[in-house]
Amino acid sequence: MATIDEHFAEDRDRFCLTPEKGAEYADSKWRMEGLAKLGEEFKEKEKQRAEKLLENPKGFHLEGRGYTCFICHDSTPEGGNWYDKWGIKCLVCQNAIDKGEIPASLAKNKKSWYTKYDFESAFNVKSPTLRKWVKEGVLKSRTISHYGKGVHYELYLIKDNKDFLPPKKLIESHPVSEEKDGKIWSHQEPWYKFVDPFEHLKGYKIMNYMRLVPPEEMAERKAEEDRKREEKRARREARKKMPRKVRRKSSKP
Repeated sequence: MATIDEHFAEDRDRFCLTPEKGAEYADSKWRMEGLAKLGEEFKEKEKQRAEKLLENPKGFHLEGRGYTCFICHDSTPEGGNWYDKWGIKCLVCQNAIDKGEIPASLAKNKKSWYTKYDFESAFNVKSPTLRKWVKEGVLKSRTISHYGKGVHYELYLIKDNKDFLPPKKLIESHPVSEEKDGKIWSHQEPWYKFVDPFEHLKGYKIMNYMRLVPPEEMAERKAEEDRKREEKRARREARKKMPRKVRRKSSKP
């Protein structure tokens, strides 16, 4: 006599994929295979570069365009890059290395220097303040010139500012997860939300120029930034709706 499995429906839902779940699984599998393939291709390219570097220890040009400079992050044009044991650089940054404006190690050791973005994201310090600090001798910068003229890129070495700048590991952001609308969302929060910033960076002179901003002031700043952003968006939309100027036909035959 046949018996009825009272747990059939429950087991089916646990172990059998619905069409939606099956499609989701197939998509994830396809993505993972694609990433694995890209990883293998990257390893092969690195192997080929390493072998070529043995034959050309001073470095060489990489074929193609669109490589990102490890220092200034510019995208390089055809023939506009240089690759050596320190990685990929644009020719402007490579020239600065050759001229002694910056050390070559900066291309690989990004923890040894700050960018303007680092100051803004970690300390909410913007470019005008940085220029003031440099002018007053509070902060020392390194300038990458454009083949000896002007400023291509500006950065700030920790070794040039030992008493002023902390190691970058002390100001790393932290991942935070929160549940919203039934889903888990992850994002990064700045370091100073998890510690007493003045105690955490005690002894580094940059903190002599910092202050804790009250939540009310931060809210006002955000509201002002949102207002300006909305004004820009409104102006863009208004320009799109304006009729285009009609060009007059030339009177010349």
